[in-house]
Amino acid sequence: MTIVERIRGSLAAKVLVAIAAIGMVLVLLISAVEIWEEGGVLIAAEKREAQTAVRANIDTLALALWSIDKRSLDITARSLIQGTSIFRVEVIEDGQTQLKLDRSTGPVETDYSWEVPLLRPNTQQAIGTLRLWENYDNARDQMKSRAAMLVVTETTKVFVISVLLFFVVHRAFTRPLSELAHKVQSLGGHSGKISVSRPYHKGHDEIDALVDAIEASNATRKRLEAEQRASQTREAHAGKLEALGQLAGGIAHDFNNILGAILGFGGLLAQDVPAGSMQQRFAQRILLACERGKELVEQILAFARAEGPERRIVDLGAVMRQNESLLTASLPRSTRLDFIHAGGDLPVFSSEARLSQLIANLCINASEALEGRSGVVTVEAARAALGEVAELMVKPSTSGERFDGNVDPSLEFVRLRVSDTGPGVPHDILDRIFDPFFTTKGRQRGTGLGLAVVHGVIESHVGACHVISRPGEGTMFSVYLPLAGKQRAPNTESKAENQDLHGHERILIVDDEQDIVDMLSIGLGRLGYETVGVNDPIEAVAAFEEDPMAWDVVVTDQVMPAMRGLELIRKLKSIRPDIRTVLCTGYSDGANEAISLAAGADAFLLKPLDAMRIAPSIRKLMEGQKAPLGADFEPIA
Repeated sequence: MTIVERIRGSLAAKVLVAIAAIGMVLVLLISAVEIWEEGGVLIAAEKREAQTAVRANIDTLALALWSIDKRSLDITARSLIQGTSIFRVEVIEDGQTQLKLDRSTGPVETDYSWEVPLLRPNTQQAIGTLRLWENYDNARDQMKSRAAMLVVTETTKVFVISVLLFFVVHRAFTRPLSELAHKVQSLGGHSGKISVSRPYHKGHDEIDALVDAIEASNATRKRLEAEQRASQTREAHAGKLEALGQLAGGIAHDFNNILGAILGFGGLLAQDVPAGSMQQRFAQRILLACERGKELVEQILAFARAEGPERRIVDLGAVMRQNESLLTASLPRSTRLDFIHAGGDLPVFSSEARLSQLIANLCINASEALEGRSGVVTVEAARAALGEVAELMVKPSTSGERFDGNVDPSLEFVRLRVSDTGPGVPHDILDRIFDPFFTTKGRQRGTGLGLAVVHGVIESHVGACHVISRPGEGTMFSVYLPLAGKQRAPNTESKAENQDLHGHERILIVDDEQDIVDMLSIGLGRLGYETVGVNDPIEAVAAFEEDPMAWDVVVTDQVMPAMRGLELIRKLKSIRPDIRTVLCTGYSDGANEAISLAAGADAFLLKPLDAMRIAPSIRKLMEGQKAPLGADFEPIA
């Protein structure tokens, strides 16, 4: 490594070079000023000395010139050019040179020349002129010697001070900074405490502040990297859930059609076989299996965040009280179920079915976590404290803890908390508990959809969930749902029992599944209705256009290849505005009850369906009772 490279790589060396260069420039400037001033003083002194010598000898020169004493004139003139700056003397009388003396042996530069009149003794009569020439080389030689001495002395001082400063800077700054840089590099991007050895150091200076800033920067970078990794993990997880949700929704739609055909034909079979016969018991078992399949489809649709029952403002506390006895009876006797009811209303924009499903799935999951041992499952509902959700959103997640949800923290929330005294969830699988079809119970005991449905319900309510699990202490799920703004009385209209479902109206059935069309045609035909079924909505439009007044009700599926059900309804309404329509769907595909009714449908039903489930809606439509629109949701800010 060359000297230049060493200087460039050392702060102390740079300081040394900078101080030395600046010091030399200052020394030269100051020395030049001092020499200039001293030179002026020396020249002025020699000039005064010469003038003094001339004044002292002027009368002697005048007397010698008047008395024509050449010897005295010569002696006196020589005394002027010896010991002074005068190097040449001339005595002029009547225009003639009487005396000329020059002590120089070669060419000499004249720095100053002047002349003085010689007067007759005791009179003012000029009898001659004394001319003098001065040279200040002697003063200049003294100034050069002085300058050389001054430069050497000051340069030595600058060098000594620079070397001292070099060691001070090296000890106080360069070495600590080099050690700091080495330790920062040795950390390899990891955060940690940085300690720099600094002898004789006390207090907290800029280097200590730099160390603190580096440590803070490392900690901030690590936190941001962790947050970025967590965000990427959440985004990937959300994308996976969304893809699985779309897949599950599509599967649920197709399965609903299959289930609807089995349910419908099974019901027809149960009607046709002798009462109490073995065949009727078989048909009833088929219908019971269909009901179980229907519940499974509802869970899949809840995970897929498809629209379920119509939403309105319901009291979470009331729903929890309604489910208390059912859950107590359905859970194992080894599980003690404790319900803690908070005072006051807990209005949530939801449906009783969705909230019941949420509570049931959490309680069943907590009971199964006890693994058959005696334990306690506690269910509590209350209003969340102000700022509770906001604090959880910014709180760094620790081991055994996770928070899911992207909500507006300025809203007020209702908190549903379900905790158990089980062994807790292992930390390595806590991040997977909401994954669909993930279970630790084995395929014989669980489907892996319980908590996935919980997650889907929470997201459909724009809510959040906080999970804490400690080994040997149990797990606690805290679900936060936005608090609704206005309480609306629940719909107390009771369904008429033993309602006569028979009719004679002509019904057009449109569904791309032939089994559904056949099942509904047969079932409604047994109730007295005249039915025509088609599998293509375009064919349905053509049949309707032939004689619009021939139809009383149109029952259509929503998801069909050629045309959506709502689009079909709009086309039919444009031909005949007063035609009654029923929209059926097993997967909303963006059409819920409120949207469907607002778009022109007169009734909205969820599959799987049979004739006995559609007939009440047909009777209401024919009696002029159009289904109400969905309620509005107004959160409390």
